[in-house]
Amino acid sequence: MRTKKRFKRRQKRKIKSSFEKPNVNPNEQNRSTTNTIEPISNHKDFYHDYMQLDDVKKGLESGELFEGYIRISQKCPTEAYVPSPDKSKDILLNGIKSRNRALDGDKVVVKIQDKSNWRNPDTEDCQRTGYVVYITNSKENRIVVGSLLVDRGIVHRYSTLIPRDCRIPRLLVDTSTWPFPIDLRDGTKESKDLFYAVLSRWDNYKIPIGILKGVLGESGKINAETEGILIAHDIQEHPYPEDIDKYFPPSFSVEEELKHRQDFRKHCIFSIDPPTAKDLDDALSCVLLLNGNYEIGIHISDVTYFVMQGTPLDEIAEKLATSVYLIQKVYHMLPPALTMMASLLPGTDKLAVSITLEMTPDANVISHSFSQSIIHSCAQLHYAHAQIFLENPDKKDWDESEFPTVYNGYTISDCATAVSHLHKLAAVMRERRFSSGALAINQPKLSFEIDRATCEPLSYSLYTLHESNWLIEEFMLLANTMVAEHLKTHFPTTAMLRNHQAPDVAPMEKAVKLLKTHDIDIDFTSAGSIQKSKAVYCQDENSKNSHWDIIINNILSKPMVRAEYCVIDPDRNMSHFALNVPYYTHFTSPIRRYPDIVVHRLLISWLTNKPIKEYEDPKVIEKIAINSNDRKNNAKKASEASAEIYAACLIGKLGGLEVDAAIMEIKENYFEATVLSMNMNVRVYVNISHNNPDLLHKISKFLIFDNKPTLVIWWDIKGFNKQTLQLFDKVKLKLLKRENCLKLRAILIRDE
Repeated sequence: MRTKKRFKRRQKRKIKSSFEKPNVNPNEQNRSTTNTIEPISNHKDFYHDYMQLDDVKKGLESGELFEGYIRISQKCPTEAYVPSPDKSKDILLNGIKSRNRALDGDKVVVKIQDKSNWRNPDTEDCQRTGYVVYITNSKENRIVVGSLLVDRGIVHRYSTLIPRDCRIPRLLVDTSTWPFPIDLRDGTKESKDLFYAVLSRWDNYKIPIGILKGVLGESGKINAETEGILIAHDIQEHPYPEDIDKYFPPSFSVEEELKHRQDFRKHCIFSIDPPTAKDLDDALSCVLLLNGNYEIGIHISDVTYFVMQGTPLDEIAEKLATSVYLIQKVYHMLPPALTMMASLLPGTDKLAVSITLEMTPDANVISHSFSQSIIHSCAQLHYAHAQIFLENPDKKDWDESEFPTVYNGYTISDCATAVSHLHKLAAVMRERRFSSGALAINQPKLSFEIDRATCEPLSYSLYTLHESNWLIEEFMLLANTMVAEHLKTHFPTTAMLRNHQAPDVAPMEKAVKLLKTHDIDIDFTSAGSIQKSKAVYCQDENSKNSHWDIIINNILSKPMVRAEYCVIDPDRNMSHFALNVPYYTHFTSPIRRYPDIVVHRLLISWLTNKPIKEYEDPKVIEKIAINSNDRKNNAKKASEASAEIYAACLIGKLGGLEVDAAIMEIKENYFEATVLSMNMNVRVYVNISHNNPDLLHKISKFLIFDNKPTLVIWWDIKGFNKQTLQLFDKVKLKLLKRENCLKLRAILIRDE
């Protein structure tokens, strides 16, 4: 067993090198140069050969072909989509042959099929179809996590890896040389353990070849499944070498730093964060001036002091690009020791980059300035503490023992007064922001209480935002917007921005049309019009229709595009659609986001009049932006996957869970629903078949009734007890953990 564990660690170290190999054109080179005898059962010449590059170039120039990134449906992995070049409805790639060996996220060249092959031609729901003729760019050496189907016997040299991610094809892996026995589940050919492999080759065979790399532990266990999430999303547990501290800077000298920094150490400065937060990026201060205005300080950790540009530390941080937040652990972008050095912890001098502004009582900014600074935070408050202050605005005699220690000669009462001032200003800013056309599609976040010894879940709850959260949000949005405007002026060709494009018209029209059939009118001509439209249907939480807000937000969020980092481009629209501002960036979280470090460096180079030569090339900023977008997307997916396995684990421990849900989509054989107590979407199959042997109803029928997709469910053979299901309807579900993995299955149950 000890040897097996050493082997597992060695294999995980070896796979790190595969992450670092550059992309290779898959049309011109196999995914591996290994000479492997193909298994007899794998179908040769299953796919069309790729076009020659010269013909591809001609096709792109003539408009006969077009290029885009492929997106494979997670709900129906036989369907994939590529954005249409004319911004209309996406082009459907129907079936694995149409994808022609392309994987999710690949950049592909597509040819539109004849109209006779389109979906629903000559109808309102017509969707053009196409097929891949060339792969422009594909991530090499993709890591695939899954369980093995093993055939015993001399003839069967290959086993099949069944991926956890249904968008990835099954892999054939050679297990004949695997150094340890592969334990199978009783009475099956399925491995007990979870494995990972590299998708090394995909020649013109139906199934690609993989190289088995390592074992993660028993399938269905939290630790093994979490390791699978990390590996599948290219997230390293230990990205820094043990001697990385040799690149840490020496402790700073206050005397030396004050030669070029503002001294805010005497100010009443505090942070407000979740109770588990370690990376304290930001802190605030607020002083009432004699003229009735307020002096606001927005203080952000000066991470650039700790991460020197061009060092190995900086190179690794740039590659990581973001911290990753899983349920049981945070994988910090910076080494843990450096994270604590940079965090704005109370009771000690800290380096910051500050925005000082004078603001009127009606939240108008009349002046502002940027500076490098030294601060001395007096308290590390939690959102709950700030919320108590806001709910007791007239209270003066606070019990200091119920709050964190306050330093620097200040008291809890001083903090409460400052929080109250900031809240009044934030409320005005928030109201003005939305009345001026901003959009917010907020979703409550699922959180878990876990056993720290075993990392297993004990209970769950929805984390809802309160006024104290909005207070911080408003001042961080203000800071990011002000810095973006400043960079746009002083770095007109190299500013690092955060861009959010308007949603594509076709999918938004589809969502709006669906809502219209239920008498919900959404005007999507702008972010502000969407916000005002949906606000009409948002109900009080005590209303019987309190779930409408969740469903409307879920439906409207689907057509939205992701915000992305980018280098400023005078020829492109650089605005942020949801925030409704012309320029936006990320400045306020440099401990956990690398783009913020870049923004800090640009701002400091302006403050000190010391240009950064590398950042004078827009291509350098663009490269950082592209990597940061990719890493941020992976981190988001990993975080969501972590929540899903924890939900499955907890429900498995409970032996199942009956829940209330609301329907958000109706299809012929299933419906999608949101579990209201978890804000988690599940698919509920209703078609009676051998694949669904445990359904409780007897008959299901899909129809269009009054222009609304409808499912009719009969609970008895005679048809006396029936239930009609449409969008927004509440239903009862039984949630169950699937066998041998941490995935959920939802079954419709009768609501008595």
